[in-house]
Amino acid sequence: MIGVGGGAGTAGGGATAGSATGSSGGTSGGATGNSGGSDSGGAGEAGASTTPGGVCETLVGLGACGGSRIEAQPLPVNLLFVIDKSGSMTDQPQGFDENKWEAIKAALGTAISEAPPTVSSGLILYPFSATSSIPLECDGDVCCEVAEGSAAVRVGIAEGSAPLIAQALFETSPGGGTPTAAALSRAYQYFTEGEGLALVGDRYVLLATDGGPNCNPTLSCDAETCTPNLDGVPQCEGANCCDGAGEYCVDDRSVADEIDKLRAAGIPTFVVGIPGTEDYADYLDAFALAGGVPQQGADRDYFAVSAARGVTGLTQVLQTITTDLVRSCEVLLPTPPANALQVNVAIDCQVLPKTADDGSGWEFDDVANPTSVTVLGPACDRLRSSGARRIDVVYECPTVE
Repeated sequence: MIGVGGGAGTAGGGATAGSATGSSGGTSGGATGNSGGSDSGGAGEAGASTTPGGVCETLVGLGACGGSRIEAQPLPVNLLFVIDKSGSMTDQPQGFDENKWEAIKAALGTAISEAPPTVSSGLILYPFSATSSIPLECDGDVCCEVAEGSAAVRVGIAEGSAPLIAQALFETSPGGGTPTAAALSRAYQYFTEGEGLALVGDRYVLLATDGGPNCNPTLSCDAETCTPNLDGVPQCEGANCCDGAGEYCVDDRSVADEIDKLRAAGIPTFVVGIPGTEDYADYLDAFALAGGVPQQGADRDYFAVSAARGVTGLTQVLQTITTDLVRSCEVLLPTPPANALQVNVAIDCQVLPKTADDGSGWEFDDVANPTSVTVLGPACDRLRSSGARRIDVVYECPTVE
């Protein structure tokens, strides 16, 4: 959910209750505002603008109507990090000052500690055994182990979890294969059966990996979809390293199935590719699209971290995601309106008609005693895929239909 937020008064467009979301999505605001402006905006109405603090100075589509303001009460965002700790995380790409494991620890620590206060985090590391450590050079089933049930969740989602996550990362060393599907399955269990089921607010998974998913011994494949061959393992030149060893085959289908399950449960998945994933880019693009929150305006759908940008680049990617999470279509009304016929909703300073020509719009949860409004249709789709910088609710102005 998005809580309705307070802010400084507007100039010329009515005082509003604003929710600053920290997202990037000008798309949703622009598209919805166009419909509203043609219906109610006065002649010569100025385009949407904000103050340096992000508060709307004008609301396109509302004209010069005044309004009243209400306090911000955003609901929590719950983010479960699912982090690859396979043996290849000890590699140090050119451009990195340290190996990938040290880089992810530093970047993750910064992103979590500097996330908005409404974002609470948890952690799954994979592969992971609850009973023994997984050595860097491992052999057999232990390489692909992911603890069952709640034991797989190193840190449950909670406010102030940053120190616990930092400690879990400090106590862990890379090793093993890349059982991504199993790790995502544990994330699904956590949110739908475990302690995560009781969490209030929006729920997300952030998957960060440096290679192709494997660890499914039921598979068989040729060299083109064999992870050691794709990774350039010397002994695989001219041969198929997965001949008789299906656990090394790319297990993309199982990963996609788990991401589909999460999304069907209302849990989108962000996908971050650390250096080492370049040969798996098409797979990661597919995962990102299935997860429902692909990167916007970039060459790849997943969040690709280049080696040239180093730890700074990885940190910036994680920070972008943790500050870009308010994508809900439900907007809270901390106080009910005195007149339900005098309520308006604006996305990125542009009014969304209650029933727009493209099927967008909004509705109350209860017309007689409204406590929230829900954005509908394509406008909701845009919010979920692109986010928004802010959402405003204005009382005491005739509803733009």
